[in-house]
Amino acid sequence: MDARGDGSARDVSAAISAFFEAGKNKDFTALARFHAGPSSFTKFDENPPFTRQNSEEAFVHEQAAFANISDYDYKIEDLRIDFLGEAAVCTFYLTYRGMFVNDYSFEGSPVGSRVRATMVLTKSGGVWKIAHEHLSRFPEWKGQTQSARK
Repeated sequence: MDARGDGSARDVSAAISAFFEAGKNKDFTALARFHAGPSSFTKFDENPPFTRQNSEEAFVHEQAAFANISDYDYKIEDLRIDFLGEAAVCTFYLTYRGMFVNDYSFEGSPVGSRVRATMVLTKSGGVWKIAHEHLSRFPEWKGQTQSARK
């Protein structure tokens, strides 16, 4: 997986998984540390707002989403990591599911999606940070995996 032979791809893969695990475990302190600083982070999401977000805006929306979803689970598939100098361009398919809980009405509704994901990570102080994230939904996804559609 790592053409460099120095463990970089393993480290990048571990950083991506740790990001989703922090959300799953509602560890918002850890979640905030995954983004590069405000001047070097951008995000486009499959959910509102559909405008470009900086690190502070993205964190607010991610925190709200993870806080209101119980039984969150995810699967990263077909992860590809390409290194461009000190940056790692990562593309993968992300399937996630959970239960959106409305604390005011004590009701829940299932949520889930299968998205195409791109993350660009850069190394800062020896730690891989997310500099850009772009998630876009598969238009035809209805809860099945890609292999089930074949």
